[in-house]
Amino acid sequence: MENVEVDKVKGSHYIMDFFGCNPAQLDSMDFWKNELPESAKAAGMEILHDNFHQFSPHGITGFLLLSTSHISFHTWPEYGYVACDVFSCSSDDFTMKAVEHLKTKIEHKKCEMKKVERGYVIGQE
Repeated sequence: MENVEVDKVKGSHYIMDFFGCNPAQLDSMDFWKNELPESAKAAGMEILHDNFHQFSPHGITGFLLLSTSHISFHTWPEYGYVACDVFSCSSDDFTMKAVEHLKTKIEHKKCEMKKVERGYVIGQE
């Protein structure tokens, strides 16, 4: 959001695309059920709910509903690709801990990341 004052930003949304990933890891429910919560814990984020789904013949999608927003992912093992989102109204330093955890744990050759500042300006709708 352009023209949003720094004190009116309510969160940072990191959009990450991982390429050249290990297909077996991407299709491992055990990996995601362990590492997604670990990314939230690394950032001190409270997990309210989680949901994971294994597709047939391959691929997994999942999310963590956080008290500060969410972390989500969707895998395409056949392409060695995973899309992840980390959105939180925690301080950016804490949000980055979740991002860095995922970047460390997901085996990949390349990661493209975008950061979107989200928020509002008082008096505007």
